[in-house]
Amino acid sequence: MHIGVVGLGYVGQPLAAAFSDAGFRVTGYDIDEQKIETLGREALVAAVTNIPETTHRSDPPAYTSDPTQLGDCDVIITSVPTPVTADRKPDLSIVRAAGRTIGEQLTPGTIAVLESTVNPGATREEFVPVLEEASGLVLGEDFDVGYSPERIDPGTDRSLQNTVKPVSAFTDDVRGTLADLYGNVAGDVYLAPSVESAEAAKCLENAQRDLNIAFINQFAMACQGIDWLDYEDVLGVAESKWNFQRYRPGLVEGHCIPVDPYYLIDTIERYGESASLMREARVVNESVADYILELVADAFDERREQDGVDDGDATTTGHRVLACGLAYKPNTADVRSTIKRRLFDGLREASLEPVGYDPHVEPEAAAGAFDLECYSSIEQSDASAVLLLTNHDEFADFTTDGLAASLSEPPVVVDITGHLEEPTRSDIIFRRL
Repeated sequence: MHIGVVGLGYVGQPLAAAFSDAGFRVTGYDIDEQKIETLGREALVAAVTNIPETTHRSDPPAYTSDPTQLGDCDVIITSVPTPVTADRKPDLSIVRAAGRTIGEQLTPGTIAVLESTVNPGATREEFVPVLEEASGLVLGEDFDVGYSPERIDPGTDRSLQNTVKPVSAFTDDVRGTLADLYGNVAGDVYLAPSVESAEAAKCLENAQRDLNIAFINQFAMACQGIDWLDYEDVLGVAESKWNFQRYRPGLVEGHCIPVDPYYLIDTIERYGESASLMREARVVNESVADYILELVADAFDERREQDGVDDGDATTTGHRVLACGLAYKPNTADVRSTIKRRLFDGLREASLEPVGYDPHVEPEAAAGAFDLECYSSIEQSDASAVLLLTNHDEFADFTTDGLAASLSEPPVVVDITGHLEEPTRSDIIFRRL
């Protein structure tokens, strides 16, 4: 069987490599010619399945930017980005573009599978019509369609081989075929009763996490205004109960949790139902960036007091704030974070100069994502403040006193991760979320 994978990003490339490892002929397609050149040059094959190494294919997937190479594929899997618009509406333009590309190469008997996160109903209402129009073929007569939501967790040991993969299709026979196919690379397969239930489940999984994190974020921020109530102490006590689930407050970043709820919200509200709780969770989690800016401003107010400078003087101008941890997830290089960009822009508006340090992120990636100069080590810092944003393993030995030692006096340390303890030095200005 010949497998095609359209979109070779964080989901598509590992998926293409997994099917190749499992012994399938694989063609990986992407419009980014530089990415294709890099993948071909490095011959990337990820051993992400439980297939014994002795049975791995020696040949990697065939990576191409030529869509005609998809023409003889038996199954074509689409894993392209699905962002939201500026007004927080689902943006399926990339899915539709991929559908047109696939449709132009579609041949009778092919199964097209969508893995991208979409609002419930979009596979039937958006993806299928584009395939039919571009191909001149008819769903159910000439070709078939399935949906299998991606599940990936960069920076952890979770991969396809230890993940349950939902699989759905418009007929039981096609669903069974896809279940057998994905069974070669996934830890287990879950037969979703309908395409729409699988689409909605993907959105719901991340909307639930958004709600839980928003609840803890709101509680933690409220505790900051109550001198005698420490949210970490409260969480420790609550965690002693058998059914309490602990979440950490912080920035909600990446492509999934800040985006997927809007896909579910859109469908629910189009049918005249309420998604108010999901909307409120988004409001709370988006407000965390503003709260962090308030923490930084409050810390610099105290710094001015220690320096004996009048509040009216523009004493923040020129001060550098070293942001440690630019990736949105620990131990990854993934800088897909619109809220972090907003945070850095807010620092600039306050006449502070954000600079970065992240052992996983290339300086070019930091500049492109955040317009940020990146230091090669924390010792290189000439900053007045440190803003700890991501819990990379490399930061495990960080202490408040140790970070302060690299800063100008009086040092400001702001911890968003909950990793740092209170300082032992009385001159350190310390804030935490």
